[in-house]
Amino acid sequence: MPSQSKKRKNNYPKGLFRDIFFSATRDLAPFGMVFVYEPENFEQQKLGTLFGIIKISDTSEESSFVANFLASVLKKEYFSKTDRPADIAFEVALKKANLALGELARQGSVKWSGKISFVAGALEKNNLHFSKLGATASLLLRGGMIADIGEGMGIETGKAEAHPLKTFSDISSGKIEFGDCLIFATNDLLDIFSLEEIRQNATFFPRDEFPEVLSASLMANSELSGAIVVNMVSEEEALRTIAKQSDKIEYSPVSKESKPKDILPKEETAPKSIPIAVPALSEAEKKKHLYMSETEEIPQQSFAKNLASRAKKIFISLQKRSAAWGSKAIRFSKNTFSSLKKMNLKKEAPTAKPIESKTARNFGHIDWRKMNPKIWIGMGAVVLVVAIFFVFKNKDAPAPPVATPPQNIPAVPASPDDVQVKNVESISNVASLPSDSRDLLLMSDSLFTLNADKSILKINPANGENENVDSSVSSGKFTLATAMPDLDTIFILTEDKKMVSFTPNNKKFQENNIVFPENIQIADMKAYLTYIYLLDPAANQIYRYPRAEGGFGEKQDWLKSGQDLKSMDKIAINEDIFAANNLNIIPLLQGKTDENIDIQKTKVPLRIDAIFTAPGLDDFYALDNTNHRIVQYAKDGKIAAQFWNVSIVGIEDFAVDEKNKVIYLKKNDSLLKFPME
Repeated sequence: MPSQSKKRKNNYPKGLFRDIFFSATRDLAPFGMVFVYEPENFEQQKLGTLFGIIKISDTSEESSFVANFLASVLKKEYFSKTDRPADIAFEVALKKANLALGELARQGSVKWSGKISFVAGALEKNNLHFSKLGATASLLLRGGMIADIGEGMGIETGKAEAHPLKTFSDISSGKIEFGDCLIFATNDLLDIFSLEEIRQNATFFPRDEFPEVLSASLMANSELSGAIVVNMVSEEEALRTIAKQSDKIEYSPVSKESKPKDILPKEETAPKSIPIAVPALSEAEKKKHLYMSETEEIPQQSFAKNLASRAKKIFISLQKRSAAWGSKAIRFSKNTFSSLKKMNLKKEAPTAKPIESKTARNFGHIDWRKMNPKIWIGMGAVVLVVAIFFVFKNKDAPAPPVATPPQNIPAVPASPDDVQVKNVESISNVASLPSDSRDLLLMSDSLFTLNADKSILKINPANGENENVDSSVSSGKFTLATAMPDLDTIFILTEDKKMVSFTPNNKKFQENNIVFPENIQIADMKAYLTYIYLLDPAANQIYRYPRAEGGFGEKQDWLKSGQDLKSMDKIAINEDIFAANNLNIIPLLQGKTDENIDIQKTKVPLRIDAIFTAPGLDDFYALDNTNHRIVQYAKDGKIAAQFWNVSIVGIEDFAVDEKNKVIYLKKNDSLLKFPME
């Protein structure tokens, strides 16, 4: 009996998600977003599913990236740390979104302010946490009744204009039960149906058809809309439904036994039909106007037949009104939205077309045997004349000097008895770079190089496509740069000691307020979270600047007494700061030497030209041009690998993409790469 009780205690409902997104035109599509992010690994499973809907009513180009940007920030922060509970992770993710929007406003992008309709939530086991803003609907269907569980939450879209940096300030949490149905949608849904009509449709149609009703309704009556329907079922029923959906994709018949149960008591009559008829579309319009969500399968049938079939189910005649509305609200249990949990989130400063090469003619396909003999004779005569010319031309000329191989480049692979040596078989070219480029940066799956002529080159590492953006800020030449992924921003130091920010999403440069110590000599600059760290060897100090309104706040002396960094000229940051010169690396934590990291020595002494790590990475890396290698160190300082190749020489900077297992190298005017595996 105890085992059965324990089993029942852990028998949580499973959420079946169905996401719907509709855009009447391609131009409107960037201003809306529907997302359902499932855990990607075992550790993330304890956080459950993150979902949401975003709609921007300002359709200017300046606001076209905001929806996708917000979804990306929420996903990255929510799943970034798996050791925190889902409610805390959701709250922190909203704070980060708040911070990111504030940063956009400081960069001058404000047209979206007061124009965001948003609802997002996290579903972990039977715990629901959600937040909303503006004109959105959050509904719960339970036991034949319906309630607006988001009523009173968030600020109305019109009122938001007075608070351009206030976004997500309310969070509600509660328990979900077996058989519940959650509906989150843009307010277009409530313009089409009343709550009672939504209840009737959910009751009349089977669970797998009900989302289709909503989808067809939004298609017929809106230009840009989205919805998410979540049905709470048992694990077994969820597996059967998933299997049934797979069968549908393969167009196999579905047995009657596998038909899921209805979530609500069955209505015997049809609900009210949709008030506006679905317009007939031409074939061209069908392709132009319908955009389904990225997770939705598109059946290989004619659009007209699908739409007619769906409309037939929806527009059936109204035989009689269904039973009177018994209760206007759900009687919530103690564990189900008993109170609205309002969390006033702290307002913080938020933080080419491909070049088509003309393929040369392939002379390998010419059949030389069929060539005219006269052509052979003519070609032979030409070769003979050229040969005689060069013989007489160089008769008295001195023999050219024999090329001497460069020193320090061994002709054989690195010694196999060194620590964890991996011979890199090939290094490939990614793109060409300007001759004055410097500082290779990796952020949001794109690469960036800093150009001294006050511009930044953005490179797509997948295909080498690039785009150069010039700065309009009055300043000296660019000298140093660092990426701050938490704000999706690059910060640039100029030769006249100005701090300039660059936001790739809107391609804007902006000068930031910052006060440097007198006579500061900045050797390197890196970012961690929303802080900037500056290495000043002459002062034997690392300065930390927090992000603040319009730039950065007052500096803090991060390095504690007793450390000697006067010979150090480069730093890299994850949870530690690694300071280095050409011979040594010093790991620092909270301003002191990190005694938990003991950096292992290589048999061939290390010559350090650059170091790399980034927030979120455990490992750190050192570039050694002299010995043609990049050394990878684990978190404790042990050598994980030494990537060796004779071509690793003259490398000016490098970046490591651990997610895709690629190392990028900047060499003169070329961007190169090689795989880590």
